[in-house]
Amino acid sequence: SYWGSSSENSSLSIYRLKSTVGLACVGNMLYNMFVRSIVILCMSTSTASAFFLRSPPPKPSAMLRDLDVMIQGREKDEEIKSLMVEISKSRTGDQRKSLQGSWELLFTTEKEVNFFKTSWPFAKVSSITQEIDPYNSCTVDNLISFEGGGEFAVTGSVSPAESGGEYDRVEFQFQEAIIRGWGREISVPPVGAGYFDTMYCDSEYRLSRDNRGDWSVFRRL
Repeated sequence: SYWGSSSENSSLSIYRLKSTVGLACVGNMLYNMFVRSIVILCMSTSTASAFFLRSPPPKPSAMLRDLDVMIQGREKDEEIKSLMVEISKSRTGDQRKSLQGSWELLFTTEKEVNFFKTSWPFAKVSSITQEIDPYNSCTVDNLISFEGGGEFAVTGSVSPAESGGEYDRVEFQFQEAIIRGWGREISVPPVGAGYFDTMYCDSEYRLSRDNRGDWSVFRRL
């Protein structure tokens, strides 16, 4: 009958059931493998895309141009100092090897120098320059020039020194200071001894920080 229970029909039904279950398991396993492969592929593609789309770090030349603009725009000292630190991270080798030459001071936090730039009552500052040679003559000449021909000159000795910090150090000792103006020359006691660390120095710019915590930016003449 239709609801019969013959052994032949039962065996055939069981075989068909097992086959159906087996195919379903295989199909489910293949599906899971396919989905997992797609997920891994998407993750890998996203990682690769993120790598290639990531912006490269700014070059020192671009950051130095930004620094020049910030100085001319009289930005806050802390912002300028922060950018100086970022630029210093791109240095390679001993920065003191590039120090020799003539430099113009663009920026400093040194109060005495800024006094001449902003508050000196007798004449306006036209330029502040430095001539330095830490390896041959071992000398440094600082010169503040005023409109009308006056100047304040300070000379001293310099020498490379060991530093326990991250930057390349030069020690200095001022030996003579002279004020020239109105047809006269006056010697004054030189004041100053210490060191400065060269944070960065190339063919155009030089960044430094000294033992008093003052920061300076120079441009090569």
